[in-house]
Amino acid sequence: MDASAEHELLLSVARGDEKSFKQLVDIYWWPVYYNILTLTKSTVTAQEFTQDIFLKIWQKRALLAEVDNFMNYVFVAGKNHVISAMRKKVLDTNAALPDDLVETNNSPGLAMDYKETWDAILKVIDSMPKKQQQVMRMSRIEGLSNKEIAERTGLSPSAVKWHIVAGLNTIRIFLATRNREFLLILLSAAVLLY
Repeated sequence: MDASAEHELLLSVARGDEKSFKQLVDIYWWPVYYNILTLTKSTVTAQEFTQDIFLKIWQKRALLAEVDNFMNYVFVAGKNHVISAMRKKVLDTNAALPDDLVETNNSPGLAMDYKETWDAILKVIDSMPKKQQQVMRMSRIEGLSNKEIAERTGLSPSAVKWHIVAGLNTIRIFLATRNREFLLILLSAAVLLY
């Protein structure tokens, strides 16, 4: 679909045209689903999250009138949805583990370990240079895109990317040296890397 046709379709959806919304979903469902699947590695979760994302898009359809590139918009929405869901699971000490990890939940302190690891990662971010700290918080906690961060901070997109790469390397080193179960390292890294 060319940019002009996409823009017309988005304007029609923004005005509340359900038929246009169905067309939008038909066009973008599978790319969104596969993007979420690569982030979550779960077909059930990818299906659920994709539905959630399109539901949110419909609920906030008036914003579509301002969207220049829907694919970028929906991929950022997907990434933010995954980050939010994972952050909630890590911070909710009563959260149940995914079915494929249930057998590893023999330790009553495992949920507390998630929270402790997340808190430690936040402390690592706090110890970073001010600009890098700001960029990491905007990227990995607020879920902003590199472009949005560049616009808000006045940094170039390449400087934003550099700060994120440097910040993630600092966190990876911290996680690699931390004496925790490998599962915790993977879950904590997933929250930050996706």
